[in-house]
Amino acid sequence: MANKHAYVSAAAQARVDWQDLRHQESLSFLGGLDCLRGVSSHELSHLLEHGVFRAFASGAMIFGQQKQVRYLFLVLRGTLQLRLRDKDGREVLMGVLGPGDCCGEGPLFSDFFRRMSALATSGCYLLQVPLSDLREFLGTTPTLAAALRHVYKRRMVESTLARIPLLSQLLPMERLALAGILQPISFSRGSTLISQGGPPDALYLIEHGQVLVEQNGQTVSTLGEGDFFGEMALLTRQPHRASVRAMTPTDVLALPAADFHELIRDRPSLEAHLRTVIESRNRHNAAVHKDQARARDLTQAVGHGLLRGTQLLVRTPSLCPPGCRICEEACIGRHGNQRLHLNGTLVDGLDVLNACRQCSVGPECVEACPEDAFERCDDGTLKITTTCTGCGHCIDACPYHAITSVPRDAVPAQSGLFWDVLRHARVRLYRREVIPLVLAQRADKCNLCHDHADQACVSACPTGALRLVPVEEMFIL
Repeated sequence: MANKHAYVSAAAQARVDWQDLRHQESLSFLGGLDCLRGVSSHELSHLLEHGVFRAFASGAMIFGQQKQVRYLFLVLRGTLQLRLRDKDGREVLMGVLGPGDCCGEGPLFSDFFRRMSALATSGCYLLQVPLSDLREFLGTTPTLAAALRHVYKRRMVESTLARIPLLSQLLPMERLALAGILQPISFSRGSTLISQGGPPDALYLIEHGQVLVEQNGQTVSTLGEGDFFGEMALLTRQPHRASVRAMTPTDVLALPAADFHELIRDRPSLEAHLRTVIESRNRHNAAVHKDQARARDLTQAVGHGLLRGTQLLVRTPSLCPPGCRICEEACIGRHGNQRLHLNGTLVDGLDVLNACRQCSVGPECVEACPEDAFERCDDGTLKITTTCTGCGHCIDACPYHAITSVPRDAVPAQSGLFWDVLRHARVRLYRREVIPLVLAQRADKCNLCHDHADQACVSACPTGALRLVPVEEMFIL
């Protein structure tokens, strides 16, 4: 019997020793990957603990553009292609990844990262680590966080270049060489990036943020991620004909004038593309200056933040019955609180409702929140999570007064006769401004009914007067 126990103990110890050896070999292998070079074994062990080894056949979609990436992928064997779409909707090859590379790290460092797709071009063996797990321990693994952030910053530059139609025609290696020349510059909200009448010094590529283009004090257009400016002055060798001002915190990549002229000298097709862009912008700017109503609408849109997101709730007042507020009541009925208001901003006879703009970049509410209580959903909307403490910082920070403080026990959206009666009673009480005696508060705002199959306000409108409209349909930018 003693010999049997000794044999079992020896076998168990052998298994433990074998597992330790495999673990050490795995740590050594991970430490040799280019993207993880310099990361300590202790920190790498977290990746092994939470990761799963996955095999993908050639031609398999590892992740796609339709869904938010939920994993970090470390390439252990095989090759895959990273692709994205430029501003004109064309698919662009960002690069080919092989052993030692990684992808999917973007959501760790950015709320609204550039969506990409990854396609296996050979049989691939990958370590897949859930981003939700990574977020939990990344704060205690500084060398791992630094390594992944380095990959993220490099990929941000590469994806910015790939998304710009002007540069998407370059080969990945050419864009990579260009990335080494670009100079990153950050601007705070409201600061001037270039001044009208100033000398041409660089071509500026917007990596992150939104900017206004102004001529003689008149707003003529806005630009966002993947756009560029400064090309006109460089090509004509004349002073800038417009000023550019940051609407949000903005990061740009500057291509110095000398490097710009060398680039277009080697690539005549780039200069031809630039001159086409210049002609289009000149026509647009002239049309804005000539059409005072259009200029007024654009200025008003900027002032009220209507260009900060991608969609707007727009009402055609002529289709509304007198005194009708069914859309507002539907909002209260679903959420227990009113998240939108009629008679917001009048644009060309249409009423843009006063509601959260779902700012796509640089939202002041998110910047002010001390609890990280905002979440960017797959469709781009901003959602307030249950971690909100009701501190009110976001309410004060929102320049459009689109966030309110409400009782924490708001009526949930339930179905049935009882809940219908209760919701209608609450609406009547709301109209009489009866304030419930509840001390616990939370922040509340429109998220376009993200957790529902429809927008309550739009669905309830009996005449079709209320629509969810893309910003570009309202404003030609």
